[in-house]
Amino acid sequence: MNNTMVLTIIMLLNLALFSHMVESRKVFNESNYSVNNETKLGEIRWKSECDHAQIQISQGEESAVGIPRYTVMITNLCSDCLVAKVHLHCGWFASADVVNPEDFKRLSYDDCLVYGGRPIPNGHVIEFHYSSTFSYPLSVASYVCSY
Repeated sequence: MNNTMVLTIIMLLNLALFSHMVESRKVFNESNYSVNNETKLGEIRWKSECDHAQIQISQGEESAVGIPRYTVMITNLCSDCLVAKVHLHCGWFASADVVNPEDFKRLSYDDCLVYGGRPIPNGHVIEFHYSSTFSYPLSVASYVCSY
């Protein structure tokens, strides 16, 4: 079984598990929350040491016809916290299709911002699609979490 097939199976399983979840975009009024290290705003305290929080990145090929299209799902797996200011290692990420910059935006080489830095509730998924001749390896670089 090759890597592409394994990623596709993982992605399909994640789609099945998380298909019932709603985009977190509508959960928070962005103006009520500001995210700074060790601060308390909007009744939420944030810290940069987040041993209890976990972020999952799932990526799989959606279509191999023409320019391959990939689906990425970024999930906050923390059972009792929010995560925010999520930055990913992303190399020179680029897409032949437009990716909504509120969901995922490359700021500079190897620095992509998820969801505009806004809080992602526990269990919620940020999903986006991109088209490229190859998949970009994505991994968590940094984030803050509520406590």
